[in-house]
Amino acid sequence: MGCCSLFGLCLLLGLLRAGRGLQNVTAQLFGAEAFGTLAAFGDFNSDTQTDLFVLRGGNELLIFLADQKEPYFKPKVKLSINQGVITSVVPGDYDGDSQMDVLLTTKPQNHVTDELSVIIFWGRNQTLGKLVLKIILIGRNLSWHPALDTESKMYIPHSHAFIDLNRDFTDGNFSNATDTKQKPEDTMVVGQSVFADFDGDGQTEHLLPACADVTCQKSAIYLSKPGLNQWIPVLQDFRNKDTLWGFVPYKNNQASVPITLHIGDYNMDGYPDALAILRNTSGSNQQAFLLENVPCNNASCRSVHRMFKVYWELSDLNQIKDAVVATFFDIYEDGILDIIVLSKGYFNSEFAIHTLKNNFEADAYFVKVIVLSGLCSNDCPSKITPFGVNQPGPYIMYTTVDANGYLKNGSAGQLSQSAHFALQLPYNVLGLGRSANFLDHLYVGIPRPLGEKSIRKQEWTAIIPNSQLIVIPYPHNVPRSWSAKLYLTPSNIVLLTAIALIGVCVFILAIIGVLHWQEKKADDREKRQEAHRFHFDAM
Repeated sequence: MGCCSLFGLCLLLGLLRAGRGLQNVTAQLFGAEAFGTLAAFGDFNSDTQTDLFVLRGGNELLIFLADQKEPYFKPKVKLSINQGVITSVVPGDYDGDSQMDVLLTTKPQNHVTDELSVIIFWGRNQTLGKLVLKIILIGRNLSWHPALDTESKMYIPHSHAFIDLNRDFTDGNFSNATDTKQKPEDTMVVGQSVFADFDGDGQTEHLLPACADVTCQKSAIYLSKPGLNQWIPVLQDFRNKDTLWGFVPYKNNQASVPITLHIGDYNMDGYPDALAILRNTSGSNQQAFLLENVPCNNASCRSVHRMFKVYWELSDLNQIKDAVVATFFDIYEDGILDIIVLSKGYFNSEFAIHTLKNNFEADAYFVKVIVLSGLCSNDCPSKITPFGVNQPGPYIMYTTVDANGYLKNGSAGQLSQSAHFALQLPYNVLGLGRSANFLDHLYVGIPRPLGEKSIRKQEWTAIIPNSQLIVIPYPHNVPRSWSAKLYLTPSNIVLLTAIALIGVCVFILAIIGVLHWQEKKADDREKRQEAHRFHFDAM
């Protein structure tokens, strides 16, 4: 009976896990409102659900609030500007009241100058008040870094970042790192830098998409690892059968999108994957593709042991034509990263929004971490919970043991970049693979002011997999007083296992019922035989 039960459990799990891939859920999420330019993410109304910031018409911002009923995202807040075009949206807390404000940068309608206007809408109990600031960019190609006391050329479009590269949890002052070349050799077009723990060693690496020619006929992704004075190619093969693909070159106009990688652990194996927009170099079609982080199979990437491989066959993703942006997003707040794609061709030059639910490798484990501002805890102004604040700068690192018993590290920075469709999430989803082991250690660090000697870092132990950890670093300078709230998020494997176990139990109960019925029939037959024998003996 035990063998049959185990076989039935495995069979049911196998059948239930057979369907994997992507599922288009755009209608369920947006209804008829699936258009516009996705600009940012953030929990505007502090309900622990991430909302979407969408631009329309160049001068209008809509905040789609997450809801429990279809459509799951509804445009509830609308902001408009009278003149100019909105160029970026940066949600955050700019006045320290633990409520989300919204910063917009705008340019004149004709784009004849580099003059930028900055508008801040102050958050006040889920309403927004307006303040206009004015700044002028001085010197198109120069940027002064006061922390480094140096001038250097700035790429356009630039891709600044604020992140811990050497695992010291923001210990010490800023210093100019000179051991890495500015860009790989033989590159003419450079995309936006992104930062991720690419090889799963607990240290952040610098990833850079680039092209060897101005039309991006020859594209590549390079990696710079702290301590290695070189750029290492981690993806050079962009050929699918007889078709050569490459990045889409950036044109300095409002409609063009920079060459950008969006990072996320799609299959939760502990190694971050990427989404990229690629163009058929011999045609006009451009699509979003998943770049899967796999073990290195050639000499060029041997020093980092990992590489990207283009996942050419992902049907629902491949069906979206003229894609311009693709990024990760946890649609159902279940710890599984789904995909949002923007594409051309919607009415009145707006982008169409496509949302794809991730059903691939949904039986792996994860931990989802969000670090709040820590400006208050239970005594926030106006009794507002501090969940709805995008907080840049925190750094997260963990150690655990994988399914084979080896030590596994991982790390991530929270909201390290905000410019030019960075579209970073206000939380981090760290994949743990198929190991259900506890996280032995999870470290969280936040930046500290100049001159403070002690590091602002705290450690938590024995973190349960498939959970969401909300860290409140309050007060900032007393890490031992920081608090963390743990919420369990059952994954699909828990549900599938429960269904399988119920099925096995029903199967066993059916067998028991049949055996019991057969035993009862045998008992009845014996009783009749006994009764017959009694009457025969009496005669």
